[in-house]
Amino acid sequence: MRARSHQAKKTEALRRLAIDGFRLVEGGHNTFALLEFDVTGLRAALRARRREGSGGSLFAFFVKAIAASLARYPAFNAMVDRRRTTIFSGVDVNVPIELPGAGANKSYVIRDADTKSLKAIHDEIEAARTRRGDALGFVGSERAARVLAALPAWLVLPFFRLLLRDHGRVRRLSGTVFVTSVAMSEGLTGFILPYIGGPKATSFAVGGTVKKPAVVGGAVEIREFISFTAAFNHDLIDGAPAARFIAELRRVVERDYAAVIE
Repeated sequence: MRARSHQAKKTEALRRLAIDGFRLVEGGHNTFALLEFDVTGLRAALRARRREGSGGSLFAFFVKAIAASLARYPAFNAMVDRRRTTIFSGVDVNVPIELPGAGANKSYVIRDADTKSLKAIHDEIEAARTRRGDALGFVGSERAARVLAALPAWLVLPFFRLLLRDHGRVRRLSGTVFVTSVAMSEGLTGFILPYIGGPKATSFAVGGTVKKPAVVGGAVEIREFISFTAAFNHDLIDGAPAARFIAELRRVVERDYAAVIE
């Protein structure tokens, strides 16, 4: 019989804090929309830009498109709790960036993404991948993470609870909306449900692309589709407004993408 073995190691500081944070905001009243967008024209336009040396990734486009749509629907760029609702004017997009060798992600916030160009967002994300010293979400820094992770959960949870009470502080530390591309980065098809917890109104996950037949103008064509998941905090957003927001985002992605790319 083959000898069996296992390896045990101490859980990383950032992972321990993530466990505590998720425990605090678990549950919630959320609704999800599993969508497919036709990105045939969009991807052709992005490829043309890359050939010209202009740059701009598909994920950077979605960050910009989501931010622009939220700017047109400010009630979705908001936070809510039982005491108050806060609607923000600028869209700060929180994107997770994997930290090589750290066993965790860096929570990086693109400030005022609705006002930045596609290239500026793309360049900012790429620079953040290799830059050390950025704030790590609610904990602020790796040093603060190590200190908090050394404390028992019964001390850490009140700290996080205090942070969540201040919507302005939540925005400063983790933006107004969360957008992930976990499936896109690995080329996976299907849908990923983004995490949504705490006071934020929305969260989004961009999936992988796949080619499949579709009817266009009465004829069958092979088109490129991307899977996309939108999560809405039902404490603030009802079904009909959510449907209108999705229709707006679909218009930007499938038809009016040139305005975002420029």
